[in-house]
Amino acid sequence: MARIKRCVLVYDIYCQWFKHFQARVDHSPYLSIPEGMKLVGGIGDFHVKGHVDECFPRFALNFLLGTGVIDGEILETLWSVLNETSRSAKGATLAHRNEILDDHMNHSNWKKLLGMGNVLSPDRSR
Repeated sequence: MARIKRCVLVYDIYCQWFKHFQARVDHSPYLSIPEGMKLVGGIGDFHVKGHVDECFPRFALNFLLGTGVIDGEILETLWSVLNETSRSAKGATLAHRNEILDDHMNHSNWKKLLGMGNVLSPDRSR
């Protein structure tokens, strides 16, 4: 983490959550922010449009340096696929439903992990 000087945090209610963030970090035996790291926060596109007007210019990812073109809605993008899985989990017991959903999300994460490897070190021979 020593070389990372800037970190972007994206949260649906960042405008409220960040107000006491430093105090929570300072009082936690488990959390710390590396010296010299600047934290910058934003709100995903879908959620920031539902906030008060003052939130948009302060927290919309369109205006944050270094965020590129990202919508900031990571979990929401998984819902449509997860909805398909929920049909088979509907009649399951609570424990089995948790296993079905965990297996689905683990498989989804595995596919993303493999895909990151292709992006980070693409095979140029093809």
